[in-house]
Amino acid sequence: MYVYFFSSRTTTVSITSISNRFVQGLVNEAIHLNGTLGRRSGASIVFGIEPFISTYLDKSEGDGYPHSSSSNPLFPLLIAFNWDSSSDDEMFVNEVKSTFDVVLQLALADGQDVRGSKQILYSNYASDQVSLSQLYGQNLPQLQRIRKTWDPNNIMYLTGGFKF
Repeated sequence: MYVYFFSSRTTTVSITSISNRFVQGLVNEAIHLNGTLGRRSGASIVFGIEPFISTYLDKSEGDGYPHSSSSNPLFPLLIAFNWDSSSDDEMFVNEVKSTFDVVLQLALADGQDVRGSKQILYSNYASDQVSLSQLYGQNLPQLQRIRKTWDPNNIMYLTGGFKF
């Protein structure tokens, strides 16, 4: 029996479109990452693009993830790094941050309006250093009030994850 342990970090960038130019930029970044990290033990790098139909938010209202229905909603793009040598931890963690910046710049160069407060991050892919305001935007105060009303003893905090 083999037991395999590896380290992993994820982050996410929200995008509004998947153009050929943007995808080619991701391909170029993957080639670059393979050249610099691909020889490391257990290294894998994943870009997961999740295209949704443009109307997927049209019937959704009032949930925690801030959005409005539109013909150009935000789509989460997963960036995941895996490796199996603890001596590579610092390098890979730094590369996750750097790759976030590169992918965000690719989106901006592609003409996508995802700067600043519009860069709401999908919580399932966000790193643990992401602030609650980056995840929930203007919905954060309401979510905090709901948590305080329905969970005054912080029972849900026992599950881990992001804390309101």
